[in-house]
Amino acid sequence: MGLLRPVVLIAALTVTAAAPQPTAGPGPVSVRFLDPAPPGLILGPTRITVDATTSPEARILRVEIYADDALLSAFERPPFTVTWDAGSGFVRVTLRAVATDSLGRQGEATLVARPLHVGQYEEVRLVNVYATVRDRKGNPVLDLARDDFVLLEDGAPQTLTHFTSAKVPITIALLVDASNSMNLGGKIQLARKAAEEFVGSMDPEDRLMTLSFNDDLQGSLEPIADRGPVKKAIEAIEARGGTALYDALYRTADRLAGLEGRRVIVLLSDGRDQALTDNEPGSLHLYEEALEKAHRSEVAVYAIGLGPHLDTEMDLRHERSLKEILDVLARSTGGRSYYPERPGQLSGVYRQIAADLKAQYALGYSPSNRARDGRWRSIILRTKNPGLEVQARSGYYAPASPAR
Repeated sequence: MGLLRPVVLIAALTVTAAAPQPTAGPGPVSVRFLDPAPPGLILGPTRITVDATTSPEARILRVEIYADDALLSAFERPPFTVTWDAGSGFVRVTLRAVATDSLGRQGEATLVARPLHVGQYEEVRLVNVYATVRDRKGNPVLDLARDDFVLLEDGAPQTLTHFTSAKVPITIALLVDASNSMNLGGKIQLARKAAEEFVGSMDPEDRLMTLSFNDDLQGSLEPIADRGPVKKAIEAIEARGGTALYDALYRTADRLAGLEGRRVIVLLSDGRDQALTDNEPGSLHLYEEALEKAHRSEVAVYAIGLGPHLDTEMDLRHERSLKEILDVLARSTGGRSYYPERPGQLSGVYRQIAADLKAQYALGYSPSNRARDGRWRSIILRTKNPGLEVQARSGYYAPASPAR
């Protein structure tokens, strides 16, 4: 879900695009606001996203975003997104975006929010869906437009109000199994090496945190952009103890909940949730609780299962194989699962995950079902081309009405 809050004032938004300055050369600079989308609210922390394009022979050099003529941010490359705190008291606000291309031409768009006292409570909801699309050979498809997608919520078609194929910064939690079994065959050393390579391959604006788990969860409390401390935390991981897998997933998803933008857990594990010396669970949380927490925190899980018999080894309740556990975690949250045969293949797996994360579409819609019932809503996202495979989360939990 996106922004959810009770408010007293409802804003009607009017969007107008100013004509570009008269310049020589074909094609004007086009600017438009993607977030907030009319109609909507500007209240409290508000994400502002701008789309800017120009003619083929030029490129966008700079985009500036203003609120009532105060510069909020300036960008030299997409995504052109900033989070601005509009405050708790609503006032009339004029947002303005100015784009300049390499030929010196400019385009401008303005968005005006006006307060209307028409109700006591109103709800702003935006469901964000991040998708990877592949062809029949498994290659990423990167040239799709908004109209190429079809999205259903509980079987009902939805209107996509937000769409971009530009890379959106990611917050990533590297969650590494550091149980005693990872000492076998040098797995922990190879896991550390692959994780460090992964960190080095991500874009500078992406934020990361390193977490390891055995009987407990250790590591970062907050994601950071500085790669030095992240790599040092990876180097410090040592393998010992049992495997509290579900607790680790639950607590990691909880740390990521509410953070801006895409949120991802890259999980590496070689065994089932189990205490070191006894045939009993390693976690206090159940698998179902960890899965629900991942959905409610809106994190995508990219799961790496390291071991030769994950498809036949069962959990302690003898209900699911370890492969099924990882598959469901990944598929339902919009991630992907990987099963390298040997620890030496981990570097290649991490490289594939990094490539997947850089080839995603960001879509958003306001659901037609406005009920605040707290129930699960299924999402089916597909393209109009039946030969393409779409990887996206399978649903979300609707907000619940506040207790009176």
